[in-house]
Amino acid sequence: MSPGSEGIADAQDVLYRLVDKDSGEVLVAAEDLLYYFTEEGREPPETVTFVRAHRTGRARRTTEHAELQVVDRQGRTIGGYVVGKVTAGSRHEHVPSAEDRPDVDYFLGDTCEYPWAGEIWRRWAADRPVERGEWARQPSDRHGSWLHVVQTAWFASGRNATRYGTGATAVVDGSGFTTRDGFYCALGEAVNGPGGYFGSNRDAVWDCLRTTRSDGAAPFRLVWRHVAASRQALGSDFTDSVLALFEEAGVETELPPG
Repeated sequence: MSPGSEGIADAQDVLYRLVDKDSGEVLVAAEDLLYYFTEEGREPPETVTFVRAHRTGRARRTTEHAELQVVDRQGRTIGGYVVGKVTAGSRHEHVPSAEDRPDVDYFLGDTCEYPWAGEIWRRWAADRPVERGEWARQPSDRHGSWLHVVQTAWFASGRNATRYGTGATAVVDGSGFTTRDGFYCALGEAVNGPGGYFGSNRDAVWDCLRTTRSDGAAPFRLVWRHVAASRQALGSDFTDSVLALFEEAGVETELPPG
């Protein structure tokens, strides 16, 4: 157990922990977070609010090297963000009660430009996706946030950018997405199962393909259904460039008609 974490490791309502990387001290553990996940290009807020804080560190403490951790219901870290320098700000007391907890503001060095990531993290903290297609049931404007959570959680779990033996054939349905983020969500799931990652851009896909290939053998077989729909939604140049990556990496690719 890290310093400062007594009394919060078993708190099932905790979703976020702000940790001093140098000492391991938990500065604040909270049930929710406001103003950290923002729209891309929007002016970042002056402070981020930790909602219903279970513990706070020393008042007005400034930390030079902080990490924002996302934790599941068992207290395990499932994602993390390096936020750099942080300074404790105001405490907002609610109506006093035995169960009430204050909100705490912190001045953070950075924010995250994926506005729906907080909502998706809460879903993952309760139960990591185990059914195929959950990402596709999200509105298309949330696919970028879903992909961000997938990638962040994947590397936080200690996995590398490779394939983890989920079957010899990966199937991507080109009629199931309309954005490039959606394509990468579909590809990650096809190759590595629900919640799986296999690149978030073409360079990252290439890195995954390079680490997957060994002894000259084909890394896997890819069936890309409704590729015409992908060309229409994503553009022919993009679709062809991805197919070229697969071909160069020795992936056996099948494009069924229709």
